[in-house]
Amino acid sequence: MRGKRSVTRWSGLVSAALLGAVVLGWAACAAPAAQVATGPVAEAVERALARGTEGFDHSAWDGLLREGAIGGLVDYEFMAGRRAELDAYLARVAETDLGALERDELKALLINAYNALTVVAILDHSGVASIRDIDGVWTELEWTVGGFALTLDNIEHNVLRPFFQDPRIHFVVNCASLSCARLPGWAYVGAELEAQLEERSRAFLRDPANVSLEGGRLRVSRYFDWYGSDFTAAGWGPRAESIPAFIARYADDEVRAAIEADSRVGFDFADYDWSLNTVDALSSSRDQQFGAPTLVTDEPGLTARLVTWLRETTAGFGWLGPVFYALIYTIAAVLFIPGSALTIGAGITFGLWLGSLTVFFGANAAAALSFLIARYVLRDRVEKLLSGRPALRAIDRAVETQGWRIVALTRLSPIFPFSLQNYFYGLTGVTFYQYVAASLVGMLPGTVLYVYIGVAGAGVAEAAGGTASWGQTALLWAGLIATAAVVVLVTRVARRELDKALAEVAEPTDAPAP
Repeated sequence: MRGKRSVTRWSGLVSAALLGAVVLGWAACAAPAAQVATGPVAEAVERALARGTEGFDHSAWDGLLREGAIGGLVDYEFMAGRRAELDAYLARVAETDLGALERDELKALLINAYNALTVVAILDHSGVASIRDIDGVWTELEWTVGGFALTLDNIEHNVLRPFFQDPRIHFVVNCASLSCARLPGWAYVGAELEAQLEERSRAFLRDPANVSLEGGRLRVSRYFDWYGSDFTAAGWGPRAESIPAFIARYADDEVRAAIEADSRVGFDFADYDWSLNTVDALSSSRDQQFGAPTLVTDEPGLTARLVTWLRETTAGFGWLGPVFYALIYTIAAVLFIPGSALTIGAGITFGLWLGSLTVFFGANAAAALSFLIARYVLRDRVEKLLSGRPALRAIDRAVETQGWRIVALTRLSPIFPFSLQNYFYGLTGVTFYQYVAASLVGMLPGTVLYVYIGVAGAGVAEAAGGTASWGQTALLWAGLIATAAVVVLVTRVARRELDKALAEVAEPTDAPAP
C-alpha cells in the first residue's frame, strides 16, 4: 500500500512537471497580445488619431534602404558603414511630436521606427546568428520614439496593433529573420501607406515560403498561428471571416481558386526560420547543403534577389510607379533608344497585365509625340534622315490610298524599327487620329509578347532562387509559348497582307522601246 501510494505520488509529480513544461513552452512561443498602451504615450497617439495634421520626412531611412536592403534582406555591413546617417534619422524620430502627426503619418513612422531600431539592435550586437540571441531585444531594450521610451514590443503590440487594428502590420514590421516579412528597399510614407500595405501583403502572401498548396491543404506562415485573430476579429480591417478567406484576398491564382472552391480548406503552419536576414544568408544556406558556391550555382539566387529588388523599388512609388515607368519608356522611344529591354523589364517589374498596360501607354505616347514632332517641328530633318529608303517610299504611296490599314499592318509586322516608324508616319498623309487608332491596335500583340518574356524570365530566376515554384513557372512558360505562337501567326498574316498592299502601289518600271 505504501509502495502504491509512493508510485502514485511520483506519477502525479511527473505529470505535473510535464504539464508545467508544456504550459511554459506554450507561453514562451505564444505571441504577445495586442494591449492598448496607457499613460502619456497613449494620450499622444489618441491626440494624433483625433486631430493630427503633420507629416514626417523619411527620406534618410529611404536612402539607406535603397542601398542596404536587397531582395528584402539586409546588408548589415553597409548599414554599419552608414551608422551616422541611421542614428541621425532615429534622433529625429526620437524628437518628433507623436500627437501632431496625421494618422497615416504616425502609422508609417512607427513602422519605420520599428524596422530601423531592429537594424540598430543587430548592429549593436554584431556577430549574432539570430535576433533571438540578443537578450531582451523585444521586451527590455528601450529606444526613444516621439519622446517616449519604448521597446519593440511596445511599438508593435501596445501601439500599432491595438490602436490601428490593421492585420497588414504583420507584413511590414521586420524582425530581422528569414521567415519575417521582407524589408523593402524603400521607406513607408503616410501619403502612400495604403498602397504600400496592400503591395506588401500581396508580396508576402504570394511567396510560396509563406503560403503554398500541398496535397489539397494550405501551408501557411506562423503569423497565422501567433496572430490568427488579428485577421478575423471584428473591428479590424481589412478582415475576413476566416484565415483562408483573408489569404485569398492577396494570394496567387492557384491558392485563391483552391480557397474559393473549398472555403473550409485545411491548413498547417510552416516552420519558422529565425536565421538572421543578412544578404548572404541564402548563399550561406546553399553552401552548407551543396558545398562551396560557383558562379553558376550562385547566379540564380542573385538574379532572383535583383528581380525582387526591382519590384520593391518600383513599388516604393505606389501607384506612381507604372506612371514613371511609362514616362521613361516614352522619352526613350522618342530618343531612338530601343524599347525591347524596357518592355521586358516591365514584365519583370509589374507582371503581365500591369506591365502590358504600362508599356502600352508609354509606347503609344511615344508614337504620338514622335509623329507630331516630325509633322510640325522637325520635318526637314526627319525627311533628310529618312531619305534614300525605297521601302519607306513604297509605304508612303500605300498610305495615300489605304491610310490607317498600312499603319496597322506595319505595326503588326514591323519592317523597320519602331521609333523610325513613329517619325516616318509624321511625313505621310495619314491623319493623326487614324495613325493613333491603328497604332493602338497594331502594337498590342508584340507588347504582350515582350512583357510576357519578362514575366517568364523572372519566374525562372525566382524558382531557381527558391522564392517561387517550378510548377507555376512551367505554366508561365506554357503561356509564353502559346502567346508567341499567336503573335507569329498574326505577324505572318500581316506581312503577307502588307506585301500585297505594297505590290499594288509599286512604281512602274520603264517600258522597253517598241
